[in-house]
Amino acid sequence: MELPRVVYENLPYGYFLASGALFSLGDSWPLLFSGAVFYLAACIVLVQRSAHRRRDKYKHKQKRVWLPELIYEFLPYAFSAVGILLLMISNSNIVQFIAFSLMIWAIRNLICRHNNRTRKQGLF
Repeated sequence: MELPRVVYENLPYGYFLASGALFSLGDSWPLLFSGAVFYLAACIVLVQRSAHRRRDKYKHKQKRVWLPELIYEFLPYAFSAVGILLLMISNSNIVQFIAFSLMIWAIRNLICRHNNRTRKQGLF
């Protein structure tokens, strides 16, 4: 079975929406666990697609990264999850600012990563 391209490309974002809906419905453990599973599934799908669609597949193996590649790939999603969790459980302005900053940092990293991986290789 093959999904239409519109559905296939937006499926991880649907997982994110399902995760958010489950987190906002209540505080029971089954809802929180299901929301975490949907969030993790969306992260895994997006990381796998990014790895498969890279235009700089051989270039990134030469760089030395201070983190293992698996942790590096999931780090923006972890920042975002921690930011969302802090927003949900805290009423302090400082903690909410830190949570917002974590989410902005995660979005910035994902945008930069996307731009670096999809642009064509330059001459230099």
